Amino acid sequence: MKVCDYGCGKEAKYQLKNGKYCCEKSQNSCIYMIHKLRNSRIKIIKSQEYREKMRRVKLGTNHSEKTKIKIGNSNKGKIVSDETKRKISNSKKGKKQTKEHIEKNRKSKIGKPSGMLGKQHSKKTKEKMSLVRKGRIHSEKTKIKIGKSNLKKRQRTIEMINVKHYLFSQIEEMRYNPDKPDEQEIQVHCKNHNCLSSKEQGGWFTPTKSQLHERIRNLKMSLDHSYFYCSQVCKNACPLYNLRNDPIGDNNLSYTPSEYQTFRKFVLERDEYTCQYCGNPATDVHHERPQKLEPFFALDPDFAWSCCEKCHYEKGHKNECSTGKLANITCD
Repeated sequence: MKVCDYGCGKEAKYQLKNGKYCCEKSQNSCIYMIHKLRNSRIKIIKSQEYREKMRRVKLGTNHSEKTKIKIGNSNKGKIVSDETKRKISNSKKGKKQTKEHIEKNRKSKIGKPSGMLGKQHSKKTKEKMSLVRKGRIHSEKTKIKIGKSNLKKRQRTIEMINVKHYLFSQIEEMRYNPDKPDEQEIQVHCKNHNCLSSKEQGGWFTPTKSQLHERIRNLKMSLDHSYFYCSQVCKNACPLYNLRNDPIGDNNLSYTPSEYQTFRKFVLERDEYTCQYCGNPATDVHHERPQKLEPFFALDPDFAWSCCEKCHYEKGHKNECSTGKLANITCD
């Protein structure tokens, strides 16, 4: 004999869809399940009533009988002297008087001259004062102070460029404008050698923020582009502007940019992105055999080393590997 799986102890006559056996056709009609559901409903109702009582007690609207008896006994046991009663009454009167006094003062101020000295302001001045308090309008002195603080925050300095952009500071010569010593305005040379602001003529000019940004960005990408020009006339007259081929020789590469990127990635991963000269994090790849003289070894990883920007400049842009010396070399 099979017993009901729901705990009533009777004989199981039916098999339900869930695979269990029950004394009735449905589990809800079993006596044990009926009592269980009733008890759960009663518990839910009691918990809801208890929550409502506690909420009323917290709000102070409803107290239980025990708490009411305790409060009554405590109030009966207290004996208040006449002095304390007078103090309580005076304090209550004082509160009312202060509120009334505030309202009277507020009403009396309407229509009277405002300000500490008793001066009456016009509507325009009142509007300006309100806007100044909100921070929408500033005086001339505050505008000058805010402008100087914003310039100091946004403006680049030569010291900051020397630390962050070492390659740029080594290639380009910079100085502060001597006519404006307080503003720290950076000046550079014009690339056109015939211009008065060029290095050859000993001149200087102040570049724009976009010119500085583009020159630094191109040098980071190892592209010698975006030269400094003081005007559009100098840019058009310069022979290096829009130059796509080397005037000394042909620069047609024997490899594609994608092939060079795979070669560069392989060398950096092989050296674990560490400079082989100083041990700092590596960002560039230095060719032991110059690409201009021996292009056959341009993509040979056995003759390439990972290095940082500083070491790459010292090894690749100075001494034997400098572009000026390589351009003057002619192979037989």
